[in-house]
Amino acid sequence: MSDHDQLEVLGDPPRAVRARDELPPPAVAAMLRAPSAPALLELLGITGQDHVELSALIGPALEDPEILAEITRTANLLREAAGLEVPAADLGALEATHNSLQQRLAPGEGLISILALAVSTSTVRAWHRERGLSTEQSWQVLADLGQQMRVHRRSSGELGLHQLPWMALNWRGRLVHLGRLQFDLHRVEQGTPQERWVIGTHIPASGPLDPAAVEDSFARATEYFTTHYADLGTGRPEPAPPFGHEFVCDSWLMNELLLQELGEESNLGAFVRRWEIVSRTAGADSAAFFVFGSRPPYDPATLPRTTRLERVVGEQLADRGGWEVGHGRLVR
Repeated sequence: MSDHDQLEVLGDPPRAVRARDELPPPAVAAMLRAPSAPALLELLGITGQDHVELSALIGPALEDPEILAEITRTANLLREAAGLEVPAADLGALEATHNSLQQRLAPGEGLISILALAVSTSTVRAWHRERGLSTEQSWQVLADLGQQMRVHRRSSGELGLHQLPWMALNWRGRLVHLGRLQFDLHRVEQGTPQERWVIGTHIPASGPLDPAAVEDSFARATEYFTTHYADLGTGRPEPAPPFGHEFVCDSWLMNELLLQELGEESNLGAFVRRWEIVSRTAGADSAAFFVFGSRPPYDPATLPRTTRLERVVGEQLADRGGWEVGHGRLVR
C-alpha cells in the first residue's frame, strides 16, 4: 500500500514531503480491498470490535460511488504534504458531509475519515523516515488512530472517530510518541521577535502517569528533537531556552487543584508540579470528556464519583463553577 516512488522531498534539511500525484478512486478501492488491508488496520491500532465492525463496512463503503469519492478526496487532502510548514487538512470542514453520507451505511460519525486516514499514510511515513523515526516508531505514532477510536467508543458505545483535528495534526508528521508521552512541534509567539519552535506535550489515555516513565519520555524527547531537528535550533531568539529543552502543555491536567486535592505524591499531582502554569481558560467540557468520557450535553450532577479523581473533577464541575484548562511551560 505504499506509493513511495510518487513522493517528493522538499528542502535540505527536509521541510516537507508531498505526493506528486493524486490517488484516483479505483486505487483507493484497491488499497482497501487488498489482502494486506486487515494488517494495515492493525498497524494503525484498530483492533477488537472496532476492527470487526470497520472491516464489515469497507465493502459497502466502496460500492457507494459518492462515499468512495469522499474517501478519495479526503485521502488526497491528507497526502498533500507532511512536514514543518504545511497546513493541516481541515477534516472538520468535511465532517457534516461525511457524517450525512455515513448514515447510508451505519449510524455514528467518522467512518469516511477513518478510511481516508488508512490509505494516506505514505507522506507522513516518509516524513518520519526523513526525520529519524524508525519504521516501528512511525507505526506507533500512526496507531494513535486506533487509540482515538477506542476513546470514541468509550464515550459513545459505537464505532467512530470525532477527534478529527487531532488526527489531521498527526498526519502532518509533527507528532511523535516517545515512551509514555506524545510530543508535537509548533511555533509560539508568532509574528513577534520571540517567535520560535517549542515542543508540545500530550498525555494519551494509556495508563498511569508514572513519574519515572514521564521523566524518561522528556529525556527521550530532548534527545530526539535536538538530534533530528537540529536545524530548528538556529536563529533562536534571546533569551529563549535552547531548542529541545522548552516544553508546553495545554490540558485539563494543567490545574493546580489536582495537586492540592490529590497530593504531590500522586502521579497526577507530580505531573502538574513539573509545570509553570502561565495562563488558564474555561474547559469544563474537556475535563468531562477526558475524565468521564462525556460529551455535551451532559449533566455534571450525574457524573460518577467512583475514584478520587472523579470526585475532585465532578464536584468542581457540578458545584464550583466549572473547570479551567491551563497552559503549562516547562524548561529542562
